[in-house]
Amino acid sequence: MSDARAAPATKDTLEQHSPLQAVLPHILKTFRREPALALTVAYLLVALAGIYYDYAYYQKGFGIPILSLAQIGDYLVAGLQQPVAIVLVVITFPLCWFMDRLNVFFRRRDLARRDHLRALPQRDWRQALHLRYLDWHLDQLWGLQIAYLLVIFIYGWIFVGLYARHRVGEVKQGVATQVTVRFTGADTALAASHSPSWSYLGAVSNYVFLYDPAQRQPLVVPVNAIASLRPATGSKPADVSGPVAARP
Repeated sequence: MSDARAAPATKDTLEQHSPLQAVLPHILKTFRREPALALTVAYLLVALAGIYYDYAYYQKGFGIPILSLAQIGDYLVAGLQQPVAIVLVVITFPLCWFMDRLNVFFRRRDLARRDHLRALPQRDWRQALHLRYLDWHLDQLWGLQIAYLLVIFIYGWIFVGLYARHRVGEVKQGVATQVTVRFTGADTALAASHSPSWSYLGAVSNYVFLYDPAQRQPLVVPVNAIASLRPATGSKPADVSGPVAARP
């Protein structure tokens, strides 16, 4: 079976096979022209890393509905409160580069196979079907570009989730900042029914999150219900997830 579309070997360039190389110059050119856009994208990635962490840490780790308790401003600063989460997301970019190098290798191999199939004077049905697939696969990059974008989000979620589970385990084992809390008014009865010291989980604009190591349960306290919050004597310092804006 002959093929009227048979063509000479396709010109081999890096841009032809690399989804990153195909779009990266255009992205960098856009960012140079619009520096504010680059800062906005970077800030959104940082905020997204923080939201990933907060959900995995509070919601999955302690059952605290953080997404309904936090306000918009809390989401915007969530990533800044967890620099390790940012690092875990950033390392997905070298992973994408490595995947791109592998993709270039395999696409060049497929290009040689397509040229070989096109040069055959006759092909059986399997060869014809393989050639049709290679024509479709080698003539487009948008599918791989979307896949790379998904890799950033999926692997970022995986890495941040693993770190959040590690932090949850540390808190439940007692490796966390211990604080003593003085509640306002009638809330002193709440303090008397729990441990004298709490593990500090973090805070958002209107709530402080604590963990009772004795009863092994979290506590969500409105900021207005706390008269004072101070580190317990001899407590082990640890990274906290946000500032406490206690009010007298």
